[in-house]
Amino acid sequence: MSQVQVLKSLEGVLESFLEKVVILKEERLQVLEGINRLDDIARSSEDGFDVTDKVGDWFADHNQWINEQILRKGDVNRINGILNEIKNQINKTPDASPASRKISSEISRWSDSDMIKQSPERAKTSKQKIVLKRGSEDISVLNEPTLIDFSKTLMHCDMMLKRFSYKKLHILSVLDETLDKAKLQKDKQALILSAFIIYYLKQNAYKVEPYVKRLKEAERLFKEVK
Repeated sequence: MSQVQVLKSLEGVLESFLEKVVILKEERLQVLEGINRLDDIARSSEDGFDVTDKVGDWFADHNQWINEQILRKGDVNRINGILNEIKNQINKTPDASPASRKISSEISRWSDSDMIKQSPERAKTSKQKIVLKRGSEDISVLNEPTLIDFSKTLMHCDMMLKRFSYKKLHILSVLDETLDKAKLQKDKQALILSAFIIYYLKQNAYKVEPYVKRLKEAERLFKEVK
């Protein structure tokens, strides 16, 4: 496989990884926003406001959390605590409306649901049982780099980039240092970061042929050490 093909492959993997990260981040932000919204409702309830409609709207928007299993243990505990505060406020009202009593019942239903009562450890065990029903894994596959390995590599590359870019004005100065480090120290992270930078420069119409030659030389020396 040529260097260009390797770089294109890395670009595809990187784009896929970033898409997954964005999805996970968006999902997490939605959970936090939902919890904060419920907390605001509870504060209004403590101030004596009728929050029946607001709690009903909250359940309508977030009931799917029960089945999607996106909540962490801390999320579940916090939501249950807030809902219990709202329920206690409702129960303190002697002339609670039918709508308020319905909300109180909905809170109990939420707290008693199997998903909410299920601990992360139990959920993990359940997932493992499903996996065990599959055919045996190929050991060679398990030894291949995973998405977690790749994300760690990106993190290390980012740290190296920040370290090498200190007091520098141009990315070419950083590339010179990463290529030297890759060649002289046989550093794998420097080799990968150099490849990323070269591909970035190539996409921005820089002439990268001299740097590609240096990268190939550093890669050759790295393979000899291995």
